[in-house]
Amino acid sequence: MLPDSCPTRCDVIPVIEHSSLLIILYWLLMIPIAILVLVRVTAFWADDGPGTLFGALRTIVVMALAVFLTFDISGYVFARMMQDPQLGIAFPPGYHYWNWIREPQSLKWHVLGYVPLIRYLPVMFALCAGAIVQVLLWKIPFRTGMIVFVNQLLVDIFAMAMLSLVFSFFVGVQEGANAKTHPRHAAGGHAGGHAGAHAGGRSMAAVPDGLPGMQHRIEQLGAEEGPMVRRLWRRWESVNQLLRPLYDLLQPVTRHLPLPARDFLNGGGWLIVIPGVIALLRSWPSLRPRKSPGVL
Repeated sequence: MLPDSCPTRCDVIPVIEHSSLLIILYWLLMIPIAILVLVRVTAFWADDGPGTLFGALRTIVVMALAVFLTFDISGYVFARMMQDPQLGIAFPPGYHYWNWIREPQSLKWHVLGYVPLIRYLPVMFALCAGAIVQVLLWKIPFRTGMIVFVNQLLVDIFAMAMLSLVFSFFVGVQEGANAKTHPRHAAGGHAGGHAGAHAGGRSMAAVPDGLPGMQHRIEQLGAEEGPMVRRLWRRWESVNQLLRPLYDLLQPVTRHLPLPARDFLNGGGWLIVIPGVIALLRSWPSLRPRKSPGVL
């Protein structure tokens, strides 16, 4: 997998990481978008659905909680199982799930990368949980629930990328205006920020603590250290580097996606996604489900 340029403690959506207000506004805009997507997708694939606006909102909330808790709890269990005290890869004493749930999602994602591919298992469990929620709330079979959920997820991720693109435009305009208005202050703040980052990097390297310390020790492992899966993945990374021109070409799109999606695509996922999208577009007319009699 190509190294991610996002720092360990960055937000899942990098464009809004530096402002709490932007994070709140981003998700306030995503909620009605997700509701609209849910209504449209269920109307396309299923005879049953949320029915009302309140039903759609309830579905979104319950589904989000189920997906998050499934991913977070299973991720914690896998992180516990992947500990290797001989290499210094272990949770600090007294570290429990209550500590884990308060950690940044990006930090947990990188820690789970100690054993490559394993961190995608919580993602698969979360997908199943989202489908199960829809099966329980509506009268649809699990297969339909999974199709609805995956389609909804893909459209939501696309909407998140587009919204992130809009945010990045206005953030760039604002930062450019501030730089022109206060050039010396901006330059000084930039330098100070880098100095603080370097200082922070030195202090973290010298005295790693907590989950960031665990991640720091994972990053310091050699190419031939760790479990066999990790060593094999390192060899795949050397081959994957040959695709760097393709990843650079697609970076304007990739960089606005959530962190798991970015890592998957830059780790070779584009080789699956591009042919998959082409095959889907070619077979799309035959995939549209037939509605039951009497359903418009």
